[in-house]
Amino acid sequence: MKKTIFKTTVTIALMIWLSPIFAQNQLTGTVNYHNDPGTPVPEVTIQLLDMSNNVMQTTMTNDYGEYFFDNIPNGSYYLASSTLLDPGDVTLQDAFRIMMYLFGWYNFTDYEFAAADVNGSGTVTWSDYFIVLINYLLQGQPFPVGDWQFQDVQLDFMARDFGVPDTATVWATGSGDVEGVWLPSGRSLANVTSQVNNQVSLSSETSEIEITSNYTELISGFNLNINYPSDLMTITGVEGPDGNLNYAIEQGVVKIIWMDESEKAGSHVYGDHLCTLLVNLKVGALQDQSDVMVLQENGMVLNQWGVAAEGVEIQLPELKSGDFTTIGEASSYPNPVINQLNIRIASNEGTLFIYDMSGKLVQQINLSAKNSGVVSVNTDQLTSGSYTYIMRSDLPNKENITGRFIKSE
Repeated sequence: MKKTIFKTTVTIALMIWLSPIFAQNQLTGTVNYHNDPGTPVPEVTIQLLDMSNNVMQTTMTNDYGEYFFDNIPNGSYYLASSTLLDPGDVTLQDAFRIMMYLFGWYNFTDYEFAAADVNGSGTVTWSDYFIVLINYLLQGQPFPVGDWQFQDVQLDFMARDFGVPDTATVWATGSGDVEGVWLPSGRSLANVTSQVNNQVSLSSETSEIEITSNYTELISGFNLNINYPSDLMTITGVEGPDGNLNYAIEQGVVKIIWMDESEKAGSHVYGDHLCTLLVNLKVGALQDQSDVMVLQENGMVLNQWGVAAEGVEIQLPELKSGDFTTIGEASSYPNPVINQLNIRIASNEGTLFIYDMSGKLVQQINLSAKNSGVVSVNTDQLTSGSYTYIMRSDLPNKENITGRFIKSE
């Protein structure tokens, strides 16, 4: 959604020599992400407006984030900016920084403040923190203020100097992206991986599934999106280190998020045990049925300082209502993909599910024996980023296929 937000006013007095006839001025500048010259933002539409909100001129930044206006009469103006590009990724680290600011342990720059004020109130409060943590990261809701925020630049042209344009640099930020990491390619790397490390037999009685990791140091938060076999089991609850854990269940994905919201965050919880799922064998589940849980790529574990820990491996169980079957890997190509993904598997009778990084189901394809060999998936409508696919077989004693791919422009 195209959205223009204004947060900080910078007044630039443009003192130029008077022309005896009439004044015509020039303005040039660059739009930079978080005011970083190394991260210019292309494809930004910039409007030059007078103080009555009349649009005088419109231009767009080039690949280097540069813009230019010519033949500007003397007077007062301001710049309004907007773009349709995808903003920077918002992660658990951003929520942690907002929390540190609220505790008085972190000071924001003007663009960090604009990124954190996701409800557009002009202040940063616990409401903004919970909008980022719960509404956005857990529930996938958009920010009230839209995707982007740009610096509001006010201009006063008073005279003219032939051939010498004035300059105004504009900062940009994605809403919620306090950290300020923006990758124009849209690629994201996995912060955590997973492996199957044990087996859990499901029954009509409540079973406890421990979600653990290989990270044994102190942590300050984590978020995990886990695909689970909803035809095999029902999740009745999730227990965490304390009452700050929140979770949501949507289309076979359990989304879990926890932050140490004490003023001594990162001082008392260790990462080897993250949470416990309370589950039951689903009524009507087939006997001798088995399946696995699959971790989405966008998970994160924060170390005691609120920074994403590296090399974290989440340990997930294999589940059964009877004897185990095998799980398998598929080969997919090309990767990265632009408009068509091919998945090579032996037997395709079942359903193919594709999930984005937020855990949202974006495609579901019913397969039959005629698809056997290679499944071709049209990816034109997918946005840039990482995706997970799962093929759940309808046939007995056949493997369930999992894999990942990257969508590129």
